[in-house]
Amino acid sequence: MTNHRWAYLATVLDPEKRKVLGYKIGNTRTAELATSALQMALDNHQKPLIVHSDMGSQYTSAEFNTKGQNYGLKHSYSLKGHPYDNDFMEAFHSILKREEVYLKAYQTLTEVQAAIGWYINFYNRNRISNVA
Repeated sequence: MTNHRWAYLATVLDPEKRKVLGYKIGNTRTAELATSALQMALDNHQKPLIVHSDMGSQYTSAEFNTKGQNYGLKHSYSLKGHPYDNDFMEAFHSILKREEVYLKAYQTLTEVQAAIGWYINFYNRNRISNVA
C-alpha cells in the first residue's frame, strides 16, 4: 500500500479447475488469516481432499491443522526452498501481482480487499486458462 504497510493474502486453490476456492486479506500474516481462507473454501465449495501449502507458521499452526483435521483433510507441505512443489499457487500469485497489484497504488486495506476480490472473481469466471 502507499503508506508502506503490507497486505497479506491467503488463498485456497483448486489446481485441477484453476480456480480460487477461498481467500482472505489482512494486515498481518497469521494462522487466523489462513484458516479463514480455508473456511471460506469449505463453506462455498466441495471439500478438497488435500490442502497443499508452504511451511509458513500460519499453515503449520495448531489452528489451521485442527480445522483441516475436523473436515478430514490431508495437509501436504512444500519442501523448504522448493517453491515449485506448490507451482500452481506460486503461478496464481505471480499472475495476480502482474495483472493487478503492481499496476495500482492502494491507499487502504479496504481498497486492496475490493481490488483483489474483483480480480479473483475475474480470474475464476473470465480469464482465459488452458483448462477446458
